[in-house]
Amino acid sequence: MIQSAIYNTPPLQEALIKSEQWMIRCASLVDDVSFSSTNHTRVALSLYHLCIEHHAGIHLLFDNGVIGSAFALIRLQLEAFIRGSWYYHCATENEVNLFIQGTEPPSPKHMIRDLEKSGALLDDTLERIRKEHWSYLCDYTHGGAIQVKARNSQDGITPNYKPEHVASILKASATLSLLAGVGIAIVVELDSLAIELRNGYYFIYGSDLDN
Repeated sequence: MIQSAIYNTPPLQEALIKSEQWMIRCASLVDDVSFSSTNHTRVALSLYHLCIEHHAGIHLLFDNGVIGSAFALIRLQLEAFIRGSWYYHCATENEVNLFIQGTEPPSPKHMIRDLEKSGALLDDTLERIRKEHWSYLCDYTHGGAIQVKARNSQDGITPNYKPEHVASILKASATLSLLAGVGIAIVVELDSLAIELRNGYYFIYGSDLDN
């Protein structure tokens, strides 16, 4: 569990409990789904699966008090979801093949714009996240000023992250894994899986994705 007493607060403990419940539920639903094997489906499903795995990594790191490393993963989780969505909904066969051969995908801004044009996104949430939070997420990932400030206290160098920030990242990560799970359901054309995922998530977190 998180080591410092500052993190031993009811809201954060509740966030960890819910995150673990969702982690187990999501894995039980998406593991071992069958699908038609093409390069398109394999790339998209692999990236969605990575997104879900990142949630497990974030949860386990938080649960063991490795706070900065957990924060560093949230941008990678978001990027895995965006890439999975773009390679399934927008990429040409040639772009998929080039990716498999090692070519870098477009920028997140480019991919989100294409997803919006394709109708794959229901609203502008991803673009708002990119505009408002991308620089912070990069800071967490690359060891920027936010990471430095979050491990400085009056008495020395020690993790000093706020419990409410940890709880909010846990919830955001769980929500991303839900979206990735629904992405998997779309790829394998299994509406019942998407319904089960949403129902499982709402049972744990409630129906409002923003709370």
